[in-house]
Amino acid sequence: MLCKLSEPAKLIHETLQTACGDCACSYQTACRLVKEFKEGKEPLSDCPHPGRPKSCVNKQTIASIKKDIDEDPHISVRKLSVTNCLSYGTVHTIITEYLHNMIKVFARWIPHLLTVDQKRERVRCATELLNMFEHHGPKRLCHIVTGDETWFSFFIIPPKRLNRMWVDGQGGRPVVLRPGFQSRKRIFTVFLNYSGPLVVDTLPQDTTITATYYVQNVLSQVKSAINEQRPKVSTSRTLFLHDNAGPNKSRATTQSLRELGMSCPTPPTAPTWHHVTSCCFRF
Repeated sequence: MLCKLSEPAKLIHETLQTACGDCACSYQTACRLVKEFKEGKEPLSDCPHPGRPKSCVNKQTIASIKKDIDEDPHISVRKLSVTNCLSYGTVHTIITEYLHNMIKVFARWIPHLLTVDQKRERVRCATELLNMFEHHGPKRLCHIVTGDETWFSFFIIPPKRLNRMWVDGQGGRPVVLRPGFQSRKRIFTVFLNYSGPLVVDTLPQDTTITATYYVQNVLSQVKSAINEQRPKVSTSRTLFLHDNAGPNKSRATTQSLRELGMSCPTPPTAPTWHHVTSCCFRF
């Protein structure tokens, strides 16, 4: 309006300062706007600027990066930048700031990838066990016996300071054999119940666990330990939990458990109980 009244730019700038205070534009901006309005500019919005935008981060690029990550979680930032024609830094910014602070982690190794039917069978077995332990149910925690096999390596590494020796300054460093490279290992079969370790069986050297060894040496020890710990309770009340290793699911093992009256609700590809049996070595 002031431009149409042919007011000078200085007066217009003073009027804006009076009305807006510190929020008013500078004198140079007021002069530029007065010149543009006198040349016929009508809209107050800025004209479109040529060239690419200041930042490539928008809804389209974010959605494209998210789609590529969903299709291939192992994809690298460099490959994402090449695929989407974006810089490495832009892709990294999108992943860390616009995709809920995503980070790249190492996947955890598992022994089996379960099918839908196997997952349903696990749910069924878990539900059956939970029903047994309900209030006034037929089972108690003292009836559970669980076990697993694990390898233990053992060797003694002397302190590194014992390898220090005086040598001539002109010679090189001597070498010494590290004893850890000649380690030995043994396999232990550990069973435990609510009170702690029940049986710890050490497999003799140069032998392997077979169904015969498992029945004659391991299960017999478990039976004796249960009878010694709870002589008035029959082994038929015992819930026997172990994994699905070859000796554990053999016909001889199944027959022996049936003769002992122990129930063994083990689903297919049952997980090992190493996270449970490892606790017994902390006592």
